[in-house]
Order: sequence, then structure tokens, then C-alpha cells
Amino acid sequence: MLKANAKIVINDEITLKRFAHDIDDVKFKTIQSNRDHLLPWLPWVNNIYFPTQVRLFTENQIKEFNHGRTFGYNIFFNNVFVGSVVIYDVSERNHNCKLGYWLDRNHTGKGIITRSANVLIKYAFTNLEMHRIEIRTAPGNKASAMLAERLGFTKEAVLRDEQYLVKKYYDSIVYAKIKSEND
Repeated sequence: MLKANAKIVINDEITLKRFAHDIDDVKFKTIQSNRDHLLPWLPWVNNIYFPTQVRLFTENQIKEFNHGRTFGYNIFFNNVFVGSVVIYDVSERNHNCKLGYWLDRNHTGKGIITRSANVLIKYAFTNLEMHRIEIRTAPGNKASAMLAERLGFTKEAVLRDEQYLVKKYYDSIVYAKIKSEND
């Protein structure tokens, strides 16, 4: 079974901490205040209307972390919760996984997600022995596509009608990065 660190310090400003219940209420409020910013790109936002839903999500993420299937981290910028970055759908057998992320709109453009994702990608390749990492993004999400490319991911495919949100199907673009000698 794969194991990951509970805390990853990126620099003096950014720290990743394993999902835990201590910030569930703060996370709920941040999601609610960013609903319009996040909902066009992240279908799960449409399922978060009550604090108990965040608590249940966190509980599930803790179990998945303990079983080595998902490694979810809350992002703290100057000790303030600002979003999350997650390694999920981990296949120990196939040495691959997916990377997901979101950030409070007031903290975009500061390189927080780029640095957080970059460290987690290196961690997945080195410590978790992953060979392939995918990022899936909506066709109109230019910021996420630019991030994937900035992180060295290659656009591989468009999955038609892959996600269902508010009575409509949406496509996903698949970006992938394969471990290289430099990783």
C-alpha cells in the first residue's frame, strides 16, 4: 500500500496539509463564496450545499488516504486555507493517477497552484513511484489548460460527454505527463 506525507512544506508561504476535519467549516465557506467561480469547471461543487457534505467528503478522503488510493491536501497560503490539490484514482498496479485542484478566486495569479501541483507531481513520481499522471479539464477552462501545459503535460484526447452536470453532458480534455529521467 502506498503512503504519503501528511504535510508538505513548499516554501515560506505555501504548505500542503492532508485533508482533515479541522478546517471543514472554513472549506465549506470558501467553496460557497467561490461557487460561481468553480461551478463551471468542477461538477462536485453542485453537490456542496451544507457543511455536513464537506465533513462527509473529508471523512471519505481520509479513508482513501489511509488506503493509498487518494492523497488530498488542503493548500495554505500564509497560514490561510485557499484551496486543494489532490492525487486521485491512484493505480498502484499500473503506476498512474490523476491530479485535481481548485483555488479561491482571490488567490489566483500568484503561482500557488503551479507550485503546489509541481511539488505534488514530483512527489507522485518519486515517492509514490507513479509513471503517468493525468489532468482532466473542461474545454473552456483556459486557466487549467495553461496550467497543465506549464507543468509539462501533453494534451492527449477529448473525452466526449464524459461528465454530467445540471442535466447536461460535458466533454473533458485529457492532459498527461509521463515520468522522465528528470522527474
